Amino acid sequence: MTLVSKFITFAILFKRYILKKTALSLSLVLIFFFGSHQVRAQEYSFLPYEQMKLEAYYNLGPFWVHAGNVELTADTVTYEGQKCARLTAVGYSLKKWNFIFSLEDHYSSIVRLNGFLPLTYEKKTMENGFWIHNVYHFDWHKDSLNVFTQSIRDAAKDTTYSLQNKLYDVLTACYYLRTLNTKNYHPYDTIPIPIITDGKFYSFKIIYLGKKSLKRKKDRVECDVFTIDNMTSTFFSGKEPLKVYVSDDPRKFIIYVEANIVVGSLKVYQEGYIKMRPVKSSMQ
Repeated sequence: MTLVSKFITFAILFKRYILKKTALSLSLVLIFFFGSHQVRAQEYSFLPYEQMKLEAYYNLGPFWVHAGNVELTADTVTYEGQKCARLTAVGYSLKKWNFIFSLEDHYSSIVRLNGFLPLTYEKKTMENGFWIHNVYHFDWHKDSLNVFTQSIRDAAKDTTYSLQNKLYDVLTACYYLRTLNTKNYHPYDTIPIPIITDGKFYSFKIIYLGKKSLKRKKDRVECDVFTIDNMTSTFFSGKEPLKVYVSDDPRKFIIYVEANIVVGSLKVYQEGYIKMRPVKSSMQ
């Protein structure tokens, strides 16, 4: 699961606790998005360093509950003799809700700047005593992928796959979305998504919905908006169950995510985005 999907799971359990309803099972991995074209290093708006925080809220009728946070950091590192991007993410539930559902998730990726291709990925998650550990090594010269998976339910497993085409882990995909030049897209254009998570391969398409002005803290932010095509699940409700807003400025922040689910809705904001100073989109 991605970090946002963990908070959706939390939201279901929270509502079951409050309303004594039966929670619905999560039947689809919620994925952040990315494109499939080549990008140049100078287009990475989050390098050489960036740190941001997202807050997840779940609605209970007319009320919104702050359920947890996600902290994201991007910087550069030398890996195997080459300069690479290093991405880290930590997601956690707020302590006051841990008696209902607790989670603490750690993700990290090292990414080749040429083409923004992942080289290594590690995931360590702990949720109410259930843990998962994944490690991926991408070898783009030999077109091979080594996948290590282990969990409280499954014994350690080491598997090697052939890399036929581009493939991304969840964290790299999240940042790749921010490299898209939407001037090349029109509303309802679709973008393919090949991704690996928990040792399993998925293929989705995202739809570019165009631009929208988002009001936040008395200001307005121009955004590019995306959704997922063919998201079949008893978990989400209605058309366009998930939307992601990316700021239409040099920083290209993922500043807002909304998900309509059958037991309510979820909103994720980037904390204090409006107060941040604009920066150049080139690497220093």
